[in-house]
Amino acid sequence: MHKNEHVQYILLAEFDIDKGANLKHQYPTETGTDEHILSELMLPDGAHLRSEDWTIFCLNQFTPEADRDIEQVKPDPENPLLYVLNLVRTKHDATARRGARVKAMAICTRHQYLHIYKPILLLAMEKYFNNPSLEILESLYEAVNSMDLSRMPKFTWHERQILRASDNRTMFEEMFMDENRSTQNVNTLAEDSYEHSNNTLRRGTYIDLASGHVREKISALSKDRHFYETKVEYDGIKLPIKIPLTLNAEEVGDFSIIKLINTFSPQNSYGSPNPHHPHLDSPGPYTHPIILLLNALLTQKRIIFLGYGHPSGEVANYVLAACALGSGCGTVLKGFTERAFPYTNLTSVDDLLKCPGFIAGVTNPTYEEHTSWWDVLCNISTGKITVSENIQLTTGRKQSIALTEDIHSIGRVSNLTASIYTRPGDSSYDERKGDSDTEFMNEVLASIQAHYGETSVRAKFQDYVFRFVRLAALYEEQVYGQTNIAWSSKDVSILGYGPVFQDEVTKQRELNANAQRVEGWRQTISYKYYERDFNHWKQHSCIKNLDVYSQVSKLKKLKQMSDQEVASIYEAFLNNIITHRQMIEVSHLKNNEQSLICLQNSKTDKVKKKVSLFFTSTSRWFIATWHRPISFQSSHPKTGS
Repeated sequence: MHKNEHVQYILLAEFDIDKGANLKHQYPTETGTDEHILSELMLPDGAHLRSEDWTIFCLNQFTPEADRDIEQVKPDPENPLLYVLNLVRTKHDATARRGARVKAMAICTRHQYLHIYKPILLLAMEKYFNNPSLEILESLYEAVNSMDLSRMPKFTWHERQILRASDNRTMFEEMFMDENRSTQNVNTLAEDSYEHSNNTLRRGTYIDLASGHVREKISALSKDRHFYETKVEYDGIKLPIKIPLTLNAEEVGDFSIIKLINTFSPQNSYGSPNPHHPHLDSPGPYTHPIILLLNALLTQKRIIFLGYGHPSGEVANYVLAACALGSGCGTVLKGFTERAFPYTNLTSVDDLLKCPGFIAGVTNPTYEEHTSWWDVLCNISTGKITVSENIQLTTGRKQSIALTEDIHSIGRVSNLTASIYTRPGDSSYDERKGDSDTEFMNEVLASIQAHYGETSVRAKFQDYVFRFVRLAALYEEQVYGQTNIAWSSKDVSILGYGPVFQDEVTKQRELNANAQRVEGWRQTISYKYYERDFNHWKQHSCIKNLDVYSQVSKLKKLKQMSDQEVASIYEAFLNNIITHRQMIEVSHLKNNEQSLICLQNSKTDKVKKKVSLFFTSTSRWFIATWHRPISFQSSHPKTGS
């Protein structure tokens, strides 16, 4: 297997009346996966009932055990995780037995953006129906691997977040200059500036006011730089391809988190009662289903998405959306897609059950009956999320004396705990409306109803999961005396660190509400990954001794800050955010820009001076780097930090 190949394998399966699902071709070599399993995955249940269906599944999945050292257990580089995009076609044919021919063709790739191959897969499938031969697979393999990505920009993590948060279509235009030069020379003067017939400007030109020359417009500026445009030539047809440049890890395909939320959000404001589990219903037994699903993902529960009668491709997209949801859209946690089975069936149930905390999509209703196979089942048809009665109960969490005393010393916390375990209609139920999870989901649903886009909604869950992780670190400090997943007092000597709260009551209430799911998350694979990744990031971060996110959160959330504290924060920014890399590292915090800019209205001259210096410095850097002034207009509604 060559690392530079875009596509590693092309597969072809067909349904045989006598043999059933049959894997006919694997090109250029065998995948190493059992042929019977491959053929069953490529020809999903009920595929013959539809003229076309798309299936997604994975090969070479590797899941380390949560109780083993992540550094010691690594996947085989010769067999990387592959995403499989599979097209199933049913053609009615009077000459065929049972009157139809059912075939499936699949592309196996390491690319997360596997959906870009849909157009060429459709063409190849049509050719194969007309001429069923191995040469069709060979020509397809050569075509997709000839796709030129040599000029595609390679963004850093922070640059990708900046681009993702921006609506500017020409952001990072300078990183596409090789492409621009390949299409035209931007400095070429028009040979004939004016049409001699009418002495008017020729279409497609403009006057450069600096030089007075008439120049050609740069067509590349009209391109959306959130994508890289290339092409694949197949069978004499040049197919345009747009590769998304803003995908994070754990984001695979073209799923929709908004669709996931709409499907599993009840019409009423509260959820459905489920068997109580401390990891899942942190706000109470009527936890919103999306929060329950998110808690199940964070605490590595076995999750099934059932779509009886639905296309397998639709079911797969729900699974992929859930993976993104739990990971904070790939910006916070990892380890979800390696446990994902976007589509699976009864043939693979034994392998499925061996995977801890799997996230699987199925169309066979038999899974719903076997409640011992899963912990949480999401029924796409009914929009209901069910917790299995056989779900394993957890042992009580360790709790320090200090935390226990802090919690019980605040009467409002105990009152809240009592109120959240009441049914809707009770007088105390209204008190629960103030809990942070309920407020968060109300905000998300309001944004969707206001037609905010997919990127905006994903940003909300990114912030939510990041805040949960920071809260988990604070919990570990209080309960266990130390943490390896956040800044500590040894690392940060300026202005403090960690999550920000309005007051001590809110802090202890959130710690108490999150304690059980924090304990659940601490036992998971994603926790181990985050612990490793945070330590790596801390060693290589350009900004030392300053928790920027915490300071931005203060500016955004705390309304009663003294002018001295505000001035100290901006002074810390000026002293610690100087270089290009440091600017890049903080620029992706775009959701917080409006909260920063509003502080310029402070009445104290000292604060005004510090704020003015910071924004002058930042604006100069933006202009020097991207040749445009900084914009402080956030494209996302206000979110919690």
